[in-house]
Amino acid sequence: MVEERFKLSQTHNGQLCLKGINLNNFATFNDQHISFSKSFNSIIGETGSGKSLILDALQLILGSRADRKLIRKGAEYATVEASFECCDPNVSEFFEEIGYPFESDEVVIKRIIYANGKSKTFLNFQICNLQTLQAFAKRFIDVVGQFENQKLLTSTYQLVLLDHYIKNHKTVTQYQSFFNELTRIQTEIEKTKTNHTQQAQRLDYINYQLNEFANLNPSLERETKLIQKKDKIVNLEENQSFVNTVEHLFESDRGINSLLSQLEKQIFNSEKFISPNIIEKFNLAKDALNEVNYDINAKGLIEVDEEELNNVIEELDQYQKLKRKFGTDTEGIIKIYEDFLNEKEALENNEINLEKLHLKRDEITKKCTDLAELLHKNRIKAATKLSNELTKLIQALNMKGATINIEITRANELNSYGLSEVDFMAETNPGEGFFKVKEIASGGELSRILLALRQVLSSKDSISIFFFDEIDTGIGGETALKIGNALKEVSFSSQVIAITHLPQIANYSDKLIIVSKDIKDFEGEMRTQSTVLEVTDAQIKSHVERMTPLN
Repeated sequence: MVEERFKLSQTHNGQLCLKGINLNNFATFNDQHISFSKSFNSIIGETGSGKSLILDALQLILGSRADRKLIRKGAEYATVEASFECCDPNVSEFFEEIGYPFESDEVVIKRIIYANGKSKTFLNFQICNLQTLQAFAKRFIDVVGQFENQKLLTSTYQLVLLDHYIKNHKTVTQYQSFFNELTRIQTEIEKTKTNHTQQAQRLDYINYQLNEFANLNPSLERETKLIQKKDKIVNLEENQSFVNTVEHLFESDRGINSLLSQLEKQIFNSEKFISPNIIEKFNLAKDALNEVNYDINAKGLIEVDEEELNNVIEELDQYQKLKRKFGTDTEGIIKIYEDFLNEKEALENNEINLEKLHLKRDEITKKCTDLAELLHKNRIKAATKLSNELTKLIQALNMKGATINIEITRANELNSYGLSEVDFMAETNPGEGFFKVKEIASGGELSRILLALRQVLSSKDSISIFFFDEIDTGIGGETALKIGNALKEVSFSSQVIAITHLPQIANYSDKLIIVSKDIKDFEGEMRTQSTVLEVTDAQIKSHVERMTPLN
């Protein structure tokens, strides 16, 4: 019967798998390397041999808190290093996005725990935090154990799995894009509506501040022109004094014009003594002086406009007042003025913007609702089909008479997944009623229901690696055989690593990791040491036969 099951295709379709892990000074492990098959790995060994320590090491790799108690006695530190083989572009993209790219299709994670309680974490040879490892594990790895927080049991994740099952990805993506936009618009509406009184007070304040600017439209160019005009007007008085002085020198009784007239008479009365050349030079000089007098007097025609001067000085004073008030320069008050104007416009247009936002919200709400209704309809239809599949699988796992019923209810309002709420319900005892899967007390029943979910969904989910701890709790005989077969089926699409003490389960493995514990001489001191023996192929059968006999 077991041999026939091995005739099933054993091709591993997963594109992320744990290649191996190195343990150094880790609890009872001194220096141990453990490699894993891409398919189904069983970790076996006597109670207390160190099987659970391997799971502890794996959980460290996945972001759990470090405990210095795990450091081997006498050592200063312990290290756990794991390497993953990755050919999945989704995983590569994930690490690219978080800033930890890798090469050669290998992801490497290393944890170092120091005796002083400190620890270091490395991802792809870069220091990282635990949250990064946890994000990686949450997305691509699933650990099922007695004390694990099983995301598979949360309503939200169950809804995600149902969507994977019915291949709703495109519609869900489209819906969530609209829903995110709807959320953004609603936030903007609330922000716009919040505290109208405060907005009114703010508008009053802005108007008061703008009154300080009066008719001033501050600009560097305008201020420069005002300064130039002020300097020009102020200089007019000095110019006029100069003009008046020159005019007096030319026009007074003993001025230049009077003296030139006297000189001219003397020259003309003495023509017989003076050459024509001298007379010509005199006339040219006289004309030049007259031109100088005329040009200078022309400047005096510009009168000082006292009113204009007062306006210029007043406007410049306003610039200085604003600079002192706001403690800035001209560029600063220009920026403040523009900010006030923009904020005033925004506040005054508040109602108009609010109306536009409401219209946009109604439009996006309609799109979200239409898509949510479509998703809800598809989910209700698929829930029945998936319920039947899961029921058959758990009954095949010796839960006779047990039934799974996936309940889809309508939410009161749109959420990030639409209008649907989902609960995976189970009736493990016929006639006793259905309960949420997460509320079922029996560890063995819960393990089998979880395993059935993984059988159906492992090829559709993003999870590539499954760790099972205590999957065989409270079971044996035929049930154990069926769980072994189910784990084997999961390993066709994902890597499976299970800690088990049952030969019925171990017999389905592609690889046995046998943990043993001995007392050995370690540098002259007798110390407990755990070691690992890796067994594959034909050797598996002989080691399984040494376990508790198959029932």
